[in-house]
Formats: sequence, structure tokens, C-alpha cells
Amino acid sequence: MQNSVRDLGSPELWEASRARSARRRDSYRRRRQVRRMSVPLVMAATAAGMGAPAYAAGKEHQASAKAGARRVLPRILRVGDTGPDVVKLQRQLGVAADGIFGRHTLHAVKLFQGSHGLLVDGQVGPHTRAALAAAGRVTTVGSEIVIRLHDRGPAVAVLQRALGVTADGDFGPITLHAVKAFQARHGLLVDGQVGPHTRAALHLAASADFTFVPPSGGGTHTHHHHAHHHHRRHHRAHHPAGSLGARAVALAKRELGVPYVYGGESPSGFDCSGLMQYVYARLGVQIPRVAADQYRAGRHVSRADLRPGDLVFFDHLGHVGMYVGGGRFIHAPHTGTVVEISSLSGWYSEMYVGATRVS
Repeated sequence: MQNSVRDLGSPELWEASRARSARRRDSYRRRRQVRRMSVPLVMAATAAGMGAPAYAAGKEHQASAKAGARRVLPRILRVGDTGPDVVKLQRQLGVAADGIFGRHTLHAVKLFQGSHGLLVDGQVGPHTRAALAAAGRVTTVGSEIVIRLHDRGPAVAVLQRALGVTADGDFGPITLHAVKAFQARHGLLVDGQVGPHTRAALHLAASADFTFVPPSGGGTHTHHHHAHHHHRRHHRAHHPAGSLGARAVALAKRELGVPYVYGGESPSGFDCSGLMQYVYARLGVQIPRVAADQYRAGRHVSRADLRPGDLVFFDHLGHVGMYVGGGRFIHAPHTGTVVEISSLSGWYSEMYVGATRVS
């Protein structure tokens, strides 16, 4: 009897087996291809029968489902976070936008949450984000709104009504006292200035509808008094107290003590050119942001012809300040210092470059 067991070592047998397997794989692929092609054909036929809009709606639903699966919710911002999201948050809160979620940002977040009835946890999640957006508190770089002594206008009147004092639109001693009392009662920094934190506690919207009006410094003078001091007026006629430069100096002095912050351009912190730009912007004059560009933003004047308000430059245009008179200037020196008044002597005299008069 012949043995019917297949010889697995036979080349003919292996070739026949390989060919049979290939035929089976081809048949399987064809069946799957037919099934895949039949689905869109059925959907197309259905769409033709029920109308293309319904088919399009089905496609839109599929696209929406895919997009929903890919959607990533904004991260919760906390202490220690950095990046563009933090910069945006800081600008919304009106604090120095350095992109680092530190203690100043944490304090601002908690103040905002407390004043808007939110959970005061110092974390910026969906609820705090929504409240920030609803409050419309986004400000542009360098345009933080702070109302202070001697400001005047409709925004001051709104503030006075919120404080319960006479709303004459003039930020004088009475308003100053009311602001400080309010800040003390609400655990705020008692500085008499109405910035983002005090404004939030008062539930006021930010408004720039006010101007700085420097004090006259004297009251009404008689004709005899004017005649008696005519010679002193004559010497000061070229830069009177109401000139642009004098007003700029008065405004800059109000920032004395504000900490230096690299890239800072608001009362939360200034760098040298940021302070110059901020002061003149409040007086309606736009100057460039960088010191080297500010040097070319006006008429150059000699050191002997310096007047209050002139911008003075040092260290190969790497530093800028504002001349205040008497051989002194106000500036934000460097990290670890505050806005201060220095003398045009020593290092500053040696590194002096020139001056520009803003007009």
C-alpha cells in the first residue's frame, strides 16, 4: 500500500500550497474592498433620495465629533507657571507682564477672585477666566490706567460717586483721603492711587477719561506781586510750569519708588525707556518704546540747554532718564532699584550721550 502522507520536503507541494494561500489572500482583500466601497455608495444613494443637506449634515456631525475628540481645554494657571498664557493673564489683571506667575500675580488673582465672588484659591481655571473676560479688563501694553491726585475728568467723578464723596471730577485731598480709607478697610495697599486692585474692589470699569492737571502752586496774585517778581518770571519764561516738559516731570515724580522691572511699562514696574514712554503717553504724546529709538524721536539739544522734560541718554544709548532741572534727572536705573532722582555727575556724566526734546 502506497503511503499517502504528504512529503513536506517536496518543492512541488510547497509551491502548490503557496499559490493556494495567495489566492485565498487575494479573495479576502477583494471582499473587504467591496464592503468598504459599498458604505459610501449606500450613503450617496440615501443622500440622493433624502436630499444632499441631510448627507452634508452627517458629514458635519462626523467632523464635529472628530474636532471634539481633539479639543484641548486651556490649562489651569498656577504659581510657577510661565509663558504667553501668563503674559495674557497679567495684562488682564493690570500687573507687570513678565510671563512669570509669581507672588505679585498670585496676589492680583486672589484680589480679583475675591472682588468677583469666586473661590479665592489663586488658580486661574475656567471660572476665573470667564470672569476676566466678562469684566473686559484686557489692557494694551503700557496703558495700565491709574487715577491719582490732581487727575481731573469724568472717570474721577465716577470714582468719587463710588466712594460716596462729592463728584466734582477733581481728584483733590478729599478724594485722596476717601481712597486711602477705602484701601485700608479692604486690606489693599494704602497708596491713594486707584489702580487695577482698588478699581476691582470698587467694582469700577477701567476708564481713561481723565487728564493730569498739575497744581498751580500759588493761588491768585495781585498786579503788584506780578510786577515785583517780573524778573524771575522772565528767566523762567522759556519753560513755564504748564509746559509739556514741566508736566512730564510732575507726572514722572509720581512714580518715584516704583520698582525697576525689565520690560516694565506700567506703575507695577518700569524699566528706563518704559517709564519715559508711559509718562508722555499720559500727556497724549506717543514716543517709541526703546531708548535708542527715543533718542531719535525729537530735537537734539545741548547739555547746556537742558530743560525739564528733556530725555537724557547714557551708555551708548543703553539708558535713558528725564531731566528735572538743577543738574538732576529721574529714571529707573536697573534691577534691584526703584524709580529715583540722580545727579548728572560721576558715572552718568562720563557716560552721557546727549538729550532729546519731546514735542
